[in-house]
Amino acid sequence: MEHHPLLSISVPSLKSLVLRSSKPVNIDANCYCCKVPLKANDITNTFTIDTPSLECLDIVDHHSWFCVIENMPKLETAHVDVTYCVRGNTLGSLTSAKRLSLCLPTSKHAYPVGSVFHNLIHLKICTCETEWLNLLIRVLKDSPNLRALKLEQCHDIHKHEVRPQWREPSQVPECILWRLETFEWVSYEGLDRDYEKEVALFILRNANSLKKATIISSEDVHHRDKLEMLKELSSCPRASRTCELLFS
Repeated sequence: MEHHPLLSISVPSLKSLVLRSSKPVNIDANCYCCKVPLKANDITNTFTIDTPSLECLDIVDHHSWFCVIENMPKLETAHVDVTYCVRGNTLGSLTSAKRLSLCLPTSKHAYPVGSVFHNLIHLKICTCETEWLNLLIRVLKDSPNLRALKLEQCHDIHKHEVRPQWREPSQVPECILWRLETFEWVSYEGLDRDYEKEVALFILRNANSLKKATIISSEDVHHRDKLEMLKELSSCPRASRTCELLFS
């Protein structure tokens, strides 16, 4: 059965595009914004995007099914926030991006195997999803020149939702070893979430070029627990002798 796109965007000169399936967004006059209509019980909603001059892409979709077509050779900044299983290699067209912000439920089929984010310098990963660790490690392995990494819980976590388990990769990603200069974690809860502590320690132990690590604990963390987390992180041996650890 052939599915026709719900929306097709083909604008050769377009440089900035915002796609929303729910809430509207305030944008400037140089950006094109499209609010996507929702169709109940329709899983065939797809998008084709052909914008060879696009430099900035912002997608937030918690309802339908986006399919980004590969014609974004000039893309520099991309934000992708979806809460369904990604299909159609959504990130396959984003490999030219310098700045990437991701909130995805899984790393499977997110982008084709063998893709490399050569230009990626700044990466932000949302930590709300169960499989965010798998997504993090996969993108790190495929981003050899990454210099800045930010982890942040941008959405609420349901109490009974399964949380991830940390498995240290057999090989440390090249960008962690030699390129990463700044590391930031917002809404850190390493005392109650052991996997968060293990990720932070892994980066501190292996990032030889790290200049600054900024850890910001969750607002509801007790002061006593903050001191304990600070003790754990500050006692960790750091690969970089010049790394400054900031904790709040």
